Amino acid sequence: MQEQPVANVRWGEWIGEGWQMFADKWQVWVLQILVVGGIFLIPFVPFVLMMLSIQAQAVTTPDQPPELPALFFPMVFGIVVFSLLAGPFFAAGLYKTAFKQLRGEPISVGDVFSGGDIFPQVLGAIIATAFFTMLGALFCILPAYVVSGLLFFAVPLIVERRVGIGEALSMSFNATKGHWFIFTLFALVVQILAGLGSIACYVGILATLPLQFTITAIAYRDIFGVAGARSFLNNQPQYPTNYAPQAFPTPPPPLFDSPAQPEATASICPNCGTQIVRAARFCSKCGNPIGV
Repeated sequence: MQEQPVANVRWGEWIGEGWQMFADKWQVWVLQILVVGGIFLIPFVPFVLMMLSIQAQAVTTPDQPPELPALFFPMVFGIVVFSLLAGPFFAAGLYKTAFKQLRGEPISVGDVFSGGDIFPQVLGAIIATAFFTMLGALFCILPAYVVSGLLFFAVPLIVERRVGIGEALSMSFNATKGHWFIFTLFALVVQILAGLGSIACYVGILATLPLQFTITAIAYRDIFGVAGARSFLNNQPQYPTNYAPQAFPTPPPPLFDSPAQPEATASICPNCGTQIVRAARFCSKCGNPIGV
């Protein structure tokens, strides 16, 4: 396996272009987040109803401690397992959506369900990243953020290049280790931007959560390359194709015909032997008239 070159860090531009990428197809991204959020809420509905029942029991019989239903712990366990499995599945679909849009392909809401073929690898990469992050947290917390920055591109590499878990972790590490501090900040800022929408009663997350995938896809394009990738910058300068023929306008014909110029061939003055132009009538040295 070839070692990845050190990345050229331009994450300020990556964030701006990632926003433009979201704005270009915001309807699809918003609907995808709505679908994912609705699916995640399904197992929580019976749990919330159960908790409301327990609270009502506590109000009606304040002298008796409420009893937990027999399904309480199995339901909690089921919600945890569902969240751990559904998260990587939908993350794979959202990354696939981002890379499709990056290549100029049409995207749809159904793309969020397209990550099943790489789900085991994505799940394994997320578990491995979480494991190394926990190891880093044992050393005064800060190394955990460094690990997140170094392994930030592991899942996108699996999605776009279909590499194995170990290879994805290694490629991400080799590409980011040269600027580990900057990529640590980059991963932290992207996660903060993605979660900002939760401040506005979680409604704003419809616009901020997709940035986790669009910004990452833009950064991935510049670091690892994506065949057929496009740019989403509105002021991106357009450069001509290499070796393209240049077209120059044809000059207009002259309005008047120019008089024919005499042929400038050499001649010898018969008086002094000076070489002169044949069209001259007099010698430039002695002034002797030249016959034509």
